[in-house]
Amino acid sequence: MSALRSNWRWIAMGAALVIAAGFLFLREHADGAAPNRDYETAGADRGPISQTVATSGSVRPLVTVQVGSQLSGQVAELFADFNSEVAAGDLIARIDPQTFQTRVEAARAEKSVASASLMARRADLRRAEAFVTQRKSDLERYEGLGEEAGLAEVELDAIRAQYQAAVADLDAARAQVENAAATVIQREAAVVQAEVDLGRTEIRSPIDGVVISRSVDVGQTVAASLSAPILFEIAQDLSQIQLEADVNEADIGAVSKGDPVSFTVDAYPARSFTGSVAIVRLAPTELQNVVTYTVIIHADNPGRLLYPGMTATVEIITGQRADSLRIPNAAARFEPENAAALKGGDNGDGRRGGGQGRQGGRIAALAEQLDLSDAQQNDLQTKMQEAFAGGGSGTRRAAGRPGSNAGPDAGQGQRRKKMDAILKSVLTDDQWQKYQTEQKDRPQPKTIWVLNANGDIEPRRVRLGIADGSYTEIAGGNLKEGDAVIVRKASPRS
Repeated sequence: MSALRSNWRWIAMGAALVIAAGFLFLREHADGAAPNRDYETAGADRGPISQTVATSGSVRPLVTVQVGSQLSGQVAELFADFNSEVAAGDLIARIDPQTFQTRVEAARAEKSVASASLMARRADLRRAEAFVTQRKSDLERYEGLGEEAGLAEVELDAIRAQYQAAVADLDAARAQVENAAATVIQREAAVVQAEVDLGRTEIRSPIDGVVISRSVDVGQTVAASLSAPILFEIAQDLSQIQLEADVNEADIGAVSKGDPVSFTVDAYPARSFTGSVAIVRLAPTELQNVVTYTVIIHADNPGRLLYPGMTATVEIITGQRADSLRIPNAAARFEPENAAALKGGDNGDGRRGGGQGRQGGRIAALAEQLDLSDAQQNDLQTKMQEAFAGGGSGTRRAAGRPGSNAGPDAGQGQRRKKMDAILKSVLTDDQWQKYQTEQKDRPQPKTIWVLNANGDIEPRRVRLGIADGSYTEIAGGNLKEGDAVIVRKASPRS
C-alpha cells in the first residue's frame, strides 16, 4: 500500500506540472499566434492615452507691483508688514515729512513776496499811465497855441521829449508787471512741486493685494538720488497664480494655448493642481546651446496654498484619448534586422521604389494643402532632389547597419528635419505656420511588426497618433485589437 500511494503521488505531481506548463503556454499565446521564441510580443489593446510635456517652473503672482520711494529720507512710520492685505490708496509707509513741510512753507512765502511785488508793479504802471496822460495833454496844448504861447522851438522840443520819455516809462512799467506776474506763476509752481513732494512722503498702495516683501524698517534712510529704492512688493491676487515653465525647443511645437496642465509642488507632494497654458512666449532662452521657450500657465490657488517662488513639477497635456487602440512604445520602435527584405522592397513610407515619383506626389500634396505657387513648387522640387539624392536612404542604411549607434528611427527623424528645413526656406510665414499647425495633429505613418497566426513575422502599415510614457496610439491602418505586436527580440536562452 505504501508503494502504491507513493506512485500515485508522483503521478499527481507530473500531471500538475503538465497542467501548469499548458496554462503558461496558453497565457503567453492567448492572442492566437503560434509560438515563436525569437521575439517577445504584446497584444494590441484599447485604453486611455495622455501625451504630456514634462518640465518645471516657478509659482508667480499674476501681477506683482514693486512700491518704491521717489524721495530720499528717513522712514518715519510703517503701516504694513509681510502678508498684510492692503487696498488701493492705503497708507503703507511714511518718509519723515519735516524737510518737505519746510520747503512747502518756504515756497508759499516766496509766492506771497512775488504777489506783493506784482501789486507794486501794477501801481507803478498806473502811475506811469497817468504821467503819460499829463505829458500828452501838455504837448497838445502847447502845439495848439503855436506862436501865441511865446515858446521857442527848443522849449517845444523839450515838451515833446518829456512826453516820449513818459511813454517809455509806461512801456517799462508794463514789462515789469508782466515780469512780476510770471514770477508769481513760477512761485505758484514751486508751491505745487513742494506740496507734491510732501505728498510723496506718504507711500500708498497702488493696487489691492497682499504684501509679499518689505525691504525697510523704521528709522532706515532711503536714497533715491539715482533710482527709486524698493520698499514693498505687493501681489495683486494670490487666489490666482501663474507658472513660468521653460519648455525645450524639441517639445514646444506640441504646446498650444489652452492645453490643460497638471502640476505638483514639494510642499504638497500628494496633491495635484491644475491649470491651462495662457501664453507661449516667442522669445528664446539659450543656455549652454540648449534653447528653451517660456510657457505661462494660469491656475487657481485654492486656499492660497501655493506661495510665490515655489518650484512646480509640470506636465502639459498636449493630447488625450479616453479609449483608443494602442501598442507598447517598444513595439513602435522595433525594427528587425532584415526589415527591407521582409517588406519586399518597401521604402519605409508605405510605397515601393520610385524616389522621384514619391517626391512628385509629396510636392503635389503640399501644393494642394498650402496653395503653393508654380515657382515655389519648382524651388521645392530642386531642393528636395539635392537634399535626397539617391532616395535619401543614407541615414536609413546607417541606422540599420550593424554597429551603428543610430536607432531604427534615426533615418526617418533626420529625413524629417531635412524636409522641415527645406520647407521653411521655400514657404511664406503664413504657409509655414499653417503647415506646422496641420502637421502637429497629423498621424505619422509607420511600419510595425506582428506575429501572425502561423507564428511568422510580418509588417503592418499603421498611422501613429499620440504617445505617453508607455503606449502609442494607433490612429489608423492595418492593425486590430488583440494582434500580437513584436516589442523586442527575445534574449538568448541559456
